[in-house]
Amino acid sequence: MISHQTGPSITFPDRISAENDAEQLHNACKLLSTDEETITKILGHRNLQQRYQIRETFHRRYKKDLVHVLCSATKGDYESLIKTLFRGSIQILAHDLYKGLKKPDIVNEIICCCNNNEIIMLKKAYQEVLQEEEPKKASQRTLETDIIKETKPPYEQLLVALLQGKRDEDPFELVEEAIRTRSTSRLINRSQVEKDVEDLYYAGEKRAGKGDSETFIKILTKRSKYHVKEIWDVYLSKYHSTIVEVISKKFSEPFRSGLNTMIMALIDLRLLLVCQLYDSMYGLGTREDTLIRITCLRCEIDMNTLKSMYREYFGKPLIEAVREDTSGDFRKLLLALLGE
Repeated sequence: MISHQTGPSITFPDRISAENDAEQLHNACKLLSTDEETITKILGHRNLQQRYQIRETFHRRYKKDLVHVLCSATKGDYESLIKTLFRGSIQILAHDLYKGLKKPDIVNEIICCCNNNEIIMLKKAYQEVLQEEEPKKASQRTLETDIIKETKPPYEQLLVALLQGKRDEDPFELVEEAIRTRSTSRLINRSQVEKDVEDLYYAGEKRAGKGDSETFIKILTKRSKYHVKEIWDVYLSKYHSTIVEVISKKFSEPFRSGLNTMIMALIDLRLLLVCQLYDSMYGLGTREDTLIRITCLRCEIDMNTLKSMYREYFGKPLIEAVREDTSGDFRKLLLALLGE
């Protein structure tokens, strides 16, 4: 029988001695041979706030930045994971987006999965990364201008629409009521859903040749989460295929994957993350950037839930997949964050 764990995967003490941790990390990095075991033991069992506390203490005691010291003493994927562990969630997204702007899969995993508030924070954090990495050019660039430079329509139009952060919001009190009563009657405008479904049908499945990208963008980047969920259900009931299937038939990459990622993030974000974890380790090679990002973003939130879903959908424990697909100190630190 499969055990269904929920919640965070990382284990950490309620209280730490930041002084002691800082000293141990200092000693681990000043040796001729770096003591990776100590680094993993500490960083793999501290939450983000505790890591911040250790970093501040380290700077006060040794007048050096702990992250710079750790990165100088480590390399490769292990170094990348350590660096990411000292960033907040939006900072993680902004840094990964900056590095991966030419890779549609990374752009989709970040921009297409953000809500309005996250988009606002992401644009600000991206500007900070530009200032840090390219200070002379930062004032002339934004996330939107960089996206426009690196992409072409209709993919460009999809991303620019999402960066406007103008998706309708579901009122909190009506969402609460819908969950409590198991009815979305007051949350959903049924007539608008019917119209959207019909418009999408004629812009996609019913249309000869390629689909009408403008209609799909206009509807699916602006409607609220619960409205899109209702579109999904009504479309499936009425036309016996999913919106994702239609998009996959009528549009080409990278627009197709961007649109489908955005929809699945609204329908079931956790399932999408589980599929992204699977894809990051599928076939030859590993997409370490995705594996690091999702692990660091979710290990303090719901990684145990994702682990249960992973096993349910793919018939294999996530920890086993990670162990087989990674190696060395990178593997050890990842497994610690995953609760091994």
